[in-house]
Amino acid sequence: MSIFSIVVLVVRGGLLLLGAIASYALLARALKISDKYGDETNIGTLWGLFILGLSAGVLLVWWALP
Repeated sequence: MSIFSIVVLVVRGGLLLLGAIASYALLARALKISDKYGDETNIGTLWGLFILGLSAGVLLVWWALP
């Protein structure tokens, strides 16, 4: 494995970890019962991190591995 492939795999691990943390935060927020409507602070950011982390991480795995 070349150095470039190792770097891509490390970045992939970071992106997948970021996606996993975002998905945990979304799940925890969804399970929390809230009577307040309009308290949607940072939900778009969490969804963006989730989609970016998982999709870019999987793409980098496909690209880096032979």
